[in-house]
Amino acid sequence: MSIFYCDACHTKFETGGVKTDWIDRTYGPCTRWTASCPDCGKECQLAKTIHAYGDGDDDFERGSCGSGCSSCGGC
Repeated sequence: MSIFYCDACHTKFETGGVKTDWIDRTYGPCTRWTASCPDCGKECQLAKTIHAYGDGDDDFERGSCGSGCSSCGGC
């Protein structure tokens, strides 16, 4: 189960979601998780989590394709 956020009605909810994989010509394999909002029915993406930066390591959350690309919804 994952937590999703609806931008339309500002609802946070937990569900399994639907995984979509594709190969981007520029960034390679990408993944996006979506779910329908239980309140308004709009397609929602995973809720963004804020991570504290560590001890100088690169431990900020990157997108599913690992490169910070803008073409996949998980970035």
